[in-house]
Amino acid sequence: MTDRRAPTGGVGLSEWSLRALLILLVADVFIVAPIAQQALPALRPVVHSMVLLSGVAISLRSRVPTTIAIGTFALVGVVVHWIYHVHPTVPLSCADTALSLVFCGAITWLTLVQVFGPGPITLYRIEGAITVYVLIAYSCALAYELVALSDATAFGFTAVPPHPQNLRFRLLYFSTTTLTTVSYGDITPLSPVARSLAALESVIGQLFPAVLLTRLVSMELFHRQQRGRA
Repeated sequence: MTDRRAPTGGVGLSEWSLRALLILLVADVFIVAPIAQQALPALRPVVHSMVLLSGVAISLRSRVPTTIAIGTFALVGVVVHWIYHVHPTVPLSCADTALSLVFCGAITWLTLVQVFGPGPITLYRIEGAITVYVLIAYSCALAYELVALSDATAFGFTAVPPHPQNLRFRLLYFSTTTLTTVSYGDITPLSPVARSLAALESVIGQLFPAVLLTRLVSMELFHRQQRGRA
């Protein structure tokens, strides 16, 4: 039987928060983003705030300084995001995107450490691996947004260029199609930085599943050998 507990112990706040984070990320990328471009724009900052709170709960498994740092980033990120939502400006958009990118990078790293840590294969690890994959797409979209905000010609859009407040939604779509290497060509990276980021994301999209599968299989085999010797 596969142990369904988290790598370091029982089912706690961190495990439930990881599940909530995964659900919120999937909802944000595939449901909220399309809807918010057409209607209910207030839905996006609500979901964004919930994503940040779930990330803080995941960090509770880490050391106190790490939890405090991530909690601080989350608090500042929520405040800036809501201010930008009410009073959209380019500097606030850049600050919001940069804070979100740092936060996503930190949560991705913490989750990755837990997924690849020693121990048996658990449901927590599988959920963590999926969460990391979605977070990579989300983080790359934020990086693309920073590039686009600094250079309006960094990306080419076959359709009407998006409104600045909808730019992240369009780049989330571009990021997911790039990560899965099924880009449809309706959004094209034009600047050298945008092209480099897109190439890097496509490489990660190819390597991450292979490395993850290899690591999980080796961990499970090692755990069974250790259990057989006990």
